[in-house]
Amino acid sequence: QMWVEGTLGIVPKLAPTIMLNEEGENITLSDNTAMFSKWANRWKDEEPYRFTKAIHNYAATNLIPRHLGPEYVIHGAKLYSPWDPARTHITLVIMEWFFDRSLNLLKNLDSKDHPFSQVIIMIPPSVTNTHDYTQYTSVPVTLQFRDQPDVMDLCTANVETEWFMITNSYHLVSRHVDLMFTPGKFVPVVPFTPATYPFCLKYPYCKEIIMLAQRWNPSHSKVVLDMDMLYHTKERNDFCREWTERNGDDGSDLYAVHQPMRWKLKGGKIIGPKGPTATDYLAYLGREKLDGKMYKMTDRSLYGAR
Repeated sequence: QMWVEGTLGIVPKLAPTIMLNEEGENITLSDNTAMFSKWANRWKDEEPYRFTKAIHNYAATNLIPRHLGPEYVIHGAKLYSPWDPARTHITLVIMEWFFDRSLNLLKNLDSKDHPFSQVIIMIPPSVTNTHDYTQYTSVPVTLQFRDQPDVMDLCTANVETEWFMITNSYHLVSRHVDLMFTPGKFVPVVPFTPATYPFCLKYPYCKEIIMLAQRWNPSHSKVVLDMDMLYHTKERNDFCREWTERNGDDGSDLYAVHQPMRWKLKGGKIIGPKGPTATDYLAYLGREKLDGKMYKMTDRSLYGAR
C-alpha cells in the first residue's frame, strides 16, 4: 500500500464503515503521500521489503488473545476478550429429529474448548430415548420433548442459564468455541450480514427474513444466522411471548394472517422461515433500544475472524 502510494501517487480508498472507531466516529488518516514518495525514491534501486515475524497484519480481523502469535507489532486487529466462565453461563440447545443423531456431538464435547455448562436436546414427542448421556459427556444433559413444531425450538427451549446458543444434531462443536466479548462492558460480539442486494436481497429466503424482521423494526438491516447468535434468555422470553401472540404458538399465523392475499396467491408456499429467527430477535431488541446495549455487532462482509 505504501509502495503503490509512493511510486504512483494513488491514495487507497477505504470503505466508510471501516473508517470508524469503536464509538462510530470517523477516523481521519494523515496525508503521507510525500513521505511515501521519498521512501520510494530512496529504495527504488534496491529491495524495498524486509520480512520479519515481529510484525503481523491482522487488518479487519476480529481476535481474542489466544489467536495472537509471537509478533510484537500488530496491525489492524480488533482485539476482544474471551468468554469468562465466572461471568457468563451458557446452555447449548440441540435440535434433534431422531433419537441418536446428537450422540456424535455429545461424545466429542468434552474434548473441545467450549463455554457450555448445560445441554438441552429438543426431540419429537414420539421418540423413545433411553440413552445414559453421562457415558458421553460430563456436561449435564436434559431431554425436552417438543410440544410445538421444531421451528419453534428457539422459543420453547426451557433454558435456565442467562445465555444460550442453538445448533442441530448434524453439527459438531468446534475445537475452540471462540466467543468474543467487548473489553470492559463485556457484551457479546455477534457477526451480521448487511441486508443489501449483493449479500441478501437477491436471495428470496434472505429477503423474506428481512421483511419479517422489519415487522418489528422497519429500519432493521442486519441478518444474523440463528446459530451465530448468543441469546439472552430473559430477552428471548419477552420476544417469544410477543412473537407467539402475533403469529400463534406454532407459527401458523406468520403469513396466513398477516399476509392473507400473498399467502393465497403463493398457494401457501412462501420461501421463508416458518418460525422465529435470530434476525427477528435482533430486530425486536432494536425496537426496544436494547441491541446496542446488549451486543457489539460486527459486519462479516468487512471483518473476518480466525
